[in-house]
Amino acid sequence: MDTLLRIRRAPATGTVVIWPSGVETMYDISPMTRWRWEKKGKLPPRDVNIGGKTGWRPATLKANEDGLA
Repeated sequence: MDTLLRIRRAPATGTVVIWPSGVETMYDISPMTRWRWEKKGKLPPRDVNIGGKTGWRPATLKANEDGLA
């Protein structure tokens, strides 16, 4: 029986959601750094929850960037 092993990864981009892996790519940071940024409040709270997966709206991250600049 031929079975292909597939690595399941969270999506990095979406039309209305930026997932955690997308934030890591966007800011070129590691997962641990993203976690620290969330804990310190450098990233806003996640505001999208789809089937237990959470992420951010692009407008939320943009507003956060504008507020930090």
